Order: sequence, then structure tokens, then C-alpha cells
Amino acid sequence: MGWTKAQQKVIDTRHKNLLVSAAAGSGKTAVLVERIIKMISEGENPIDIDRLLVVTFTNAAATQMKERIGKALDQKLIMEPGNAHLQKQVSLLQSAHITTIHSFCLNVIRNYFHHIDLDPSFKIADESEITLMKSDIVAEVLEKWYEEGSEDFLRLIESYSRSKSDDPIEDLILSLYDFAMSNPWPKPGLKEFRNPLNLKP
Repeated sequence: MGWTKAQQKVIDTRHKNLLVSAAAGSGKTAVLVERIIKMISEGENPIDIDRLLVVTFTNAAATQMKERIGKALDQKLIMEPGNAHLQKQVSLLQSAHITTIHSFCLNVIRNYFHHIDLDPSFKIADESEITLMKSDIVAEVLEKWYEEGSEDFLRLIESYSRSKSDDPIEDLILSLYDFAMSNPWPKPGLKEFRNPLNLKP
């Protein structure tokens, strides 16, 4: 396919950091696939694909990326059927590090748990477990503040808990937490949110 000048620059640039910003459907995946294909098939010393780390947001995107690279390699091999390096890349593709950031981190931890003194039988919490853990933590924090009995805290409870239950204030805290975590820098984001309201830290 024909590439724009900007796309071609992304494909060809080497030995420096690149930040590519483009709208959905603008061909980012196709450009990345072409960049990978060139890195593993061209030049005096093309690298092996299992030496690359390609991180996607979803498992579906990782699978699609592998499929596209596989098809591109097949097309290359049709043109160069005797190319042993390309044949090797096809065999390495399934073990290549084309994955989500979560899967990559999980793989690193499982392989090197002994360096960080972590029980190798650890597991990833699912959404329901995470929800329960958040609720338990908020309850512990509220209990601590109840024990201290500060005037500001009691005024907050009176303002936002409209029943004998702490559920409304817990929901408020968790909503604020979710809002903060949607920001790349949660703590500064909370400070910016607090200042216009003239809230104390």
C-alpha cells in the first residue's frame, strides 16, 4: 500500500524514541506491522522477531497484530522462498512478545518471582474480588476516622450519609477514586479538583 510521508518516516526511523499520535482508523496498526516487518527482514543484520516487545491494549489486538505480521511474512516468503531468516521468523512468531502490558508483566513476574521474593502461586484478582477489596479498605479508613472523631470528618458524614449506613459516603469515595485513576497523574489531578472547591487536604 502507499504510505504518507509521515507514515513512511515512522516505518523507516531507527535508533531513537518515537511517539506517534493518530486518529482511529488512520492506519497505525498497518504502519506498526510494516515497521516490524522491515526490522526483521531488511538491512545487513535483521533482528529476530522474538527480540521485539510489542504491547497492545487488548488480547484481541495482540492476536490481530500476530495475524497481520504472519500474513506479511508469508507474502515475503512467496517472493523469497529460500530466505532462511524469514522462515525462522515464521517459526518464532508464535513465541514473540506481542501481548498486552498485563500479560507481559505477568510473564516477567512468573519467570523472575525468585528475584522479588514473591510466591509463584500468586493470582490476578478478578473484578468482583477487586470491588470487595476496595470496599473493605474504605470501611477500614472510615472506621479509623470515626475513632479520631474530627469535626471536619463528622461534618462530612452528616452532609453525605443520609441514612444510618455509610454506603453513600463509601460510594462517594470510590467514585472519587475512579475519577482520580482515570487521570494519568491521579494525585495532581485530585489537587486540581480540590482547589476550586476550597477543600482542605
